[in-house]
Amino acid sequence: MPSLPNLLSLSRIAALPPLALLLATGESWWAAALFVAAAATDFFDGYLARQQGKVTAFGAMIDPIADKVLVNGTALLLAGLGGLGVWGTLAAVLILAREFVVSGLRETAGSGALPVTRIAKYKSAAQMAALTLLIASPGLPPATHGAGTVLLWVAALLTLWTGAGYVRKALGAAG
Repeated sequence: MPSLPNLLSLSRIAALPPLALLLATGESWWAAALFVAAAATDFFDGYLARQQGKVTAFGAMIDPIADKVLVNGTALLLAGLGGLGVWGTLAAVLILAREFVVSGLRETAGSGALPVTRIAKYKSAAQMAALTLLIASPGLPPATHGAGTVLLWVAALLTLWTGAGYVRKALGAAG
């Protein structure tokens, strides 16, 4: 039986299909609630694993994958449903492109060679906050969508910043 921290990580992946259904049927409040609950597991899985002494190789591998599935899957869903607009979609494309580059660098560099930075944690928080606003925005004042788009751009800029740092570190290790 997987540990609770690993189940929490896996729950982020499992949340995407019902989130897609809720978004597609216009249930923005329920979709936002599900997204927030899934995003919260990102904090609790690592915290519980460290507290309980249950840090595992599987957990270290699945946690960032679950984050990417939740965040990028949600951004793709919103873009496909027209919920990001042109500027939000551009920010999401930059975020997604960075994820492919960094994932490839990590795969090539090997486990632990490119550890997560503190700024990357802020990037994740900004992405999750932005997506929450964008998911919930159909039921809120129009400024909410604008605020979500601005926050998504903040996340995109942090994403590019951290991605450039990973590229520099990988090039230094290769050179």
